[in-house]
Amino acid sequence: MTFLTGATLLRYAWYFDRLYFISPYLFLFLYTGVSSVGPVLWSYVNSRLVEEWEEADLSFSVRRQWPHLIPAVLFAFSEILFFTQDSERLRELMSSSQKEFSLDWIHLAAILASIQVSSYSVACLWIYHKVSRKYEIYELKLVWVVLLLPVVANSFIGAAFFLKNMFLFELGAGCVSMILVLMFVLRERNPDFFDEMRTVIRNSKYQNTALLPQEIKQADEKLRRIMEEEFVYRDSELRLGDLAAGLGLSLHQTSRYLNEIQRMTFYELINRYRVQEACKLLLSQADKSVLEVGFEVGFNSKSAFNSQFVRAMGVSPGIYRKNKSSSPPKT
Repeated sequence: MTFLTGATLLRYAWYFDRLYFISPYLFLFLYTGVSSVGPVLWSYVNSRLVEEWEEADLSFSVRRQWPHLIPAVLFAFSEILFFTQDSERLRELMSSSQKEFSLDWIHLAAILASIQVSSYSVACLWIYHKVSRKYEIYELKLVWVVLLLPVVANSFIGAAFFLKNMFLFELGAGCVSMILVLMFVLRERNPDFFDEMRTVIRNSKYQNTALLPQEIKQADEKLRRIMEEEFVYRDSELRLGDLAAGLGLSLHQTSRYLNEIQRMTFYELINRYRVQEACKLLLSQADKSVLEVGFEVGFNSKSAFNSQFVRAMGVSPGIYRKNKSSSPPKT
C-alpha cells in the first residue's frame, strides 16, 4: 500500500516537470496504480472488520474481492493501448495536457480515478463507523482522521492536476505524508486495535448479553484488585482477552464494560495505570533512567512511553521528573 501510494505520488510529481516527458513511458500504468489504491484499502479494512471474511476460505475471499479490481484492469488495458502510439506523439499529448485543462482522455482518466479513490475512502470510513456502532466498540478519532485524509489529499492532488498548480500538489502530498505518520502513531498508541475489534466481533454473536448491575459491581472490584494489587498492566504483552479473564467476563462484555462503564478503551485504561505508576517511580527511584521506568510499568518502547505520558501529563517524563524534583517541598 505504501509503495503503491509513493510510486503514484512520484509520477504525479514528474508530470509537473517537462524534463520527464523525454521518456513518456515513465507514466505507463499511472492511473492503474491510482485506481488500485481504493480496492487495496477496501480489502484491508474489510479483512480487519468484516466478520464473514475471517471464516471464509481464500478462494471465497478472492471471489469477493476481484470485482473491485475491474476498474484497475480496464485502466491497464486502456493505458497499454494509449502508449502504443509513437513516442513523439505521446510527448506532444502529455505536453499539451500539462499546459491547460481540456476534456481529453488523460484528464477524463484522472477524473474517474480521483472519484474512485475518494469513494473507497468514504466507504471504508462508513464500514468502520457501522461496525463500531453495531458491536458497541469505541471509535478512535485518529482512525477517522486517517480514513478522511485520503479524500482531502485526493482533492488537492486532483485539483493540482486540473489547474496545473504545483502548490496544490504539494499540499496533497503533505496530506499523504501525514497519513503515513498518523498510521505510525496509531500503531504505537494502539498496536492491536483492529485485532481487538476483530476479536470482539468474532465473539459477539455467541455472547451478546448485557451486563447486570451485580456483574458491574463485581467487575469494578476485580478491576481494582488486578490493577492496584496484582499490577497486571506491567505486562507489556497484556491483551483484552487477558483482562477479560481477570474480570470473569466474555470479550464482548469486557468491551461493553470498558466503553460504557469506564468510558475508555482497553489501551486508554491500561496506559492510565502505567502513567500513574510512572509518575511515582520517576520521583521515588531517581537512580533509574526514564526508559527503565517506562519498561518497568509496561511500555515496550521509548516512543510509546513518551507519547502516552505527554498525552496524560502534558510534559515528557524527563521534564516531569526535573520539574517535580526542583520544586520546593510543601510546608
